[in-house]
Amino acid sequence: MQNKIFKVFALTLLVITAFYCESCTMVYRTIAHGQADVTDHEWQPKVIVEKGTDDFVFAAKTDTELASFLDESLEGSNTNAFMVIRNDTVVYEKYFNKYDENSLHTSFSVAKSFVSALVGIAQEEGLLNENEPITTYLPELLRQNKDFEKITVKHLLNMQSGIKFDEYPVLNPFTGMARLYYGTNIRSKITHGMTIEEAPGRFNYRSIDTQVLGVILERVTEMPVEKYLSEKLWKPLGMTSNATWSVDSDRKKMVKAFCGINATAEDFAKLGRLYLNGGKHNGVQIVPAAWVAKTNSGKKINAHFGYKNKWWTSSHYDVFETEAEGKAYAAANNKEFIKTKKLKNGKYVAHFQGDDYSALGILGQYVYVNPAENIIVVRLGDSWRNKRFYLSELIYTYVGNGRYKKMLPKKETAAKTKKRSLVRK
Repeated sequence: MQNKIFKVFALTLLVITAFYCESCTMVYRTIAHGQADVTDHEWQPKVIVEKGTDDFVFAAKTDTELASFLDESLEGSNTNAFMVIRNDTVVYEKYFNKYDENSLHTSFSVAKSFVSALVGIAQEEGLLNENEPITTYLPELLRQNKDFEKITVKHLLNMQSGIKFDEYPVLNPFTGMARLYYGTNIRSKITHGMTIEEAPGRFNYRSIDTQVLGVILERVTEMPVEKYLSEKLWKPLGMTSNATWSVDSDRKKMVKAFCGINATAEDFAKLGRLYLNGGKHNGVQIVPAAWVAKTNSGKKINAHFGYKNKWWTSSHYDVFETEAEGKAYAAANNKEFIKTKKLKNGKYVAHFQGDDYSALGILGQYVYVNPAENIIVVRLGDSWRNKRFYLSELIYTYVGNGRYKKMLPKKETAAKTKKRSLVRK
């Protein structure tokens, strides 16, 4: 009897000690590192995502006019890497702040889009079904709350789970986000630490939804998620560098599915190329075409609160003399017209939805895909700073639509005019 009591006491003490040890680690990490930063992957525990033997390298031919515009526009903007790829050719590539083409950059929530692609592959392989309840793959959740069986994999993909989670603020070491980002045992937080806030179906951005997908992928593939990423995407896409994926601890090694893939700018661009090509890489179907088709247009994504299968879209705007001009522009450029608003100066701001869409990360990580222009843009760095335009405006309006040509320095335009006049003589 005494031996039994001792065992119960020892087990209880062990559980309490483990809890407080993790809590202490979370508090330490929160205090030591504060808010999320682009250098976090340097201190976080990590695992390797192995590349294959056949590297795919984009062709390169610099667009000098675009380069002139972007070199000036990106200076001092907190950008570490910026790539523009048009028709499979790198037309602009520049690194700042001591980064170069071999540097690994953290992606934050861009990682969510990679996870979505893995879910699509796993479904094609018959390992899961997006319409199935998550309890099909994590039955232990039923012991916590039977309502977990109302949440499907699709709900997780579209941020509609209803799981209780505090996305912000990060600095409180006991909020949901802090426990995921700074905690040392993510897996247990998913399988034994979740509660339900509301019925599934309403969009509410929750990083925990993607982390649950990570645990499900680990369960159904019977391999670490980073291994599955390596086998299904990193090697087949011809990534040029090994990536890393931040994990909760060296002991547990659960990847931070919601934020932790760290790679080169060029390798991030290959995710954009994969979706631009309908899930194919050099003629080989990597991600099922039907899966990509759900998010191969910003118009399709816009019908789902602007977010679907871990990809984002957004509306765009331009200024016109009349409302009719705005509608005509949208029609001529295959853009879905949304609305106009008359300005005090008499002109009209026209809002419309294009086909472009993005994988986005906090602080301004972008993998931007523009099917109409066959353009991919990758931007990696810290919080965007620029007095002239927002980052999304720069990427869509000036890069995607070529408006930079209207903003080239006057001295450069003058020099070109002089050169043309000399040629005529």
